[in-house]
Amino acid sequence: MSAGSNGDGYREARSVPRAPSPAAPRPRPHRSTSNDYAALAVAAGDTEEDIDQAEEEAEDASGPASGPLWPLLPVLVAQAALSWRLIHSNTAFLDEGTYLYSGHQELANLIYGDKVATYETFFSGSPKLYPVLAAVADRLGGLAGARTLSLVFMLLATAALYLAARRIHGATAAFFATALFAALGPTQFLGGYSTYDAMALAALAWAGYFAVRFACGTGHGAMVAGSLLVSLAVWTKYASLLWVPIVVLIAALAGPGRSVLGRSRWNNGVRFAAGVAVAVLLPIPLAGKLYIHGFTQTTLLRNPGHDAPSYVAGEAAKWVGALLVVALVGVFASYLRGRRRGSGGTDFWLAAVLLLGGVLAPANQIRIHTWLSLQKHVDFGAWFACVVAGALLAWIAEWLHSTVRLPVLIAVALVTVLVAGPLGVEGERQATHMFGAWPDSSKLVAALKPYIHSGTDQYLAEDYDVPAYYLRRSSTWPQWHDLVGGGQYQDPKTGVKYTGTEGIEQGITAHKYAVIVLDYAQTRSIDEQVRPFIDKAGYRKLTTIRTSNSATSGSYTIWVAPEGP
Repeated sequence: MSAGSNGDGYREARSVPRAPSPAAPRPRPHRSTSNDYAALAVAAGDTEEDIDQAEEEAEDASGPASGPLWPLLPVLVAQAALSWRLIHSNTAFLDEGTYLYSGHQELANLIYGDKVATYETFFSGSPKLYPVLAAVADRLGGLAGARTLSLVFMLLATAALYLAARRIHGATAAFFATALFAALGPTQFLGGYSTYDAMALAALAWAGYFAVRFACGTGHGAMVAGSLLVSLAVWTKYASLLWVPIVVLIAALAGPGRSVLGRSRWNNGVRFAAGVAVAVLLPIPLAGKLYIHGFTQTTLLRNPGHDAPSYVAGEAAKWVGALLVVALVGVFASYLRGRRRGSGGTDFWLAAVLLLGGVLAPANQIRIHTWLSLQKHVDFGAWFACVVAGALLAWIAEWLHSTVRLPVLIAVALVTVLVAGPLGVEGERQATHMFGAWPDSSKLVAALKPYIHSGTDQYLAEDYDVPAYYLRRSSTWPQWHDLVGGGQYQDPKTGVKYTGTEGIEQGITAHKYAVIVLDYAQTRSIDEQVRPFIDKAGYRKLTTIRTSNSATSGSYTIWVAPEGP
């Protein structure tokens, strides 16, 4: 397929001059409009020329997409294979253990009314959404089942990318966009990683697709669907708010019409923004103050880190730098093509907005001086940038076909091998490395299992969510304590209350904890501070478990309380 063609047809209409109609012009009040876009253009008072083109283009855009869907299939198969190999490659990471463990608690709360921790106060997304779905998947298929759920979400995000890019630039560009997206290391990683990122990205991706449909005049149903999906993305992961303006701008810029300043175009954007605002804000009264506190602490007023901007930028460049360079060239190409075709700059501004979506995550994390979760956040922006990059590669393939006289399939295959191929090889290496960034916890869980029992025993473990997740059938969440937030202990004789590190030390001295696990990693200074109290209190060292893989190494040391009073 030619890169200039579009499954919806409206882009091609821009390059074909309209012949003057021999019939007398119809009065404007009785103008026949093919869809909501052209009708809104009339109401908004756009120029006759812009309305004529909007009407002509919208007639094609409002119909079913004619570009083929089959090019998406090999991309989905390759993406699934690249992520599937990761699903069984390592035990649960801390974040995975946290969300799955909390999800089982939330599920029990919904079904049986069991008490649950106030996760909404420190989760950066609603604990009632992804964690519950993941817990259901975990019940059905264990950790692999929960990770497979993430793979399904990422495949859905890729499908939405294909449909959106096809409506804007045609099926060839859509194929390249999805091939680039599937090749990225962060995409492969999220497809095997059971956290809320994949679900939020999928919801945001489909919101982007419906924004394109709404811009092309498919009616208010697309606006409603897009608004609800934006709300789902935001409540699943609060950081999704960063890309909401991009989705709204797509609803304004992706539609037909020459003028980027046309009132009808921006009326579309305003209407879509209003729908999004209602959908996102409406749940707040139902959520309550605890959710507001959690959103404020984890997202809105998040404490800045200490990473240098150059380091954050370098990490982002490692994961999506090549893609953003291709997208940047695509923006310039859109500008040149727009000038040649007289499209009034809409192609260029849409491309610029999509590229902006690609750089938002690195820019925001440079602002707050942290690379934490950057390898996941850059993939949200990559979804938008891939639309522009895919269009550029489609134009190159078209040039190879029309100028170099290569057959279409050979031109497409050549561009895929030369661009998406190396990106996929590097992405595979990156995803493998990311999945090896935490130690295998199977030996730790096996060593703890004989000593973990439901009841009154208390357990102190650095980052306890992973063992608590694996041993959830033989313990309850109030039995587990970590060292990050410090401890609480009240002397039964004097009634004096101790908190923080002192609370941990006093609890150890009083044998409050039946089992203690230290790994000298995240809370190394606290570990070293409480270690003398462990020895002095007579705890018995059970074992030291050493772990290592391709990316990290470490050890867990386990102590058990002395028997008797």
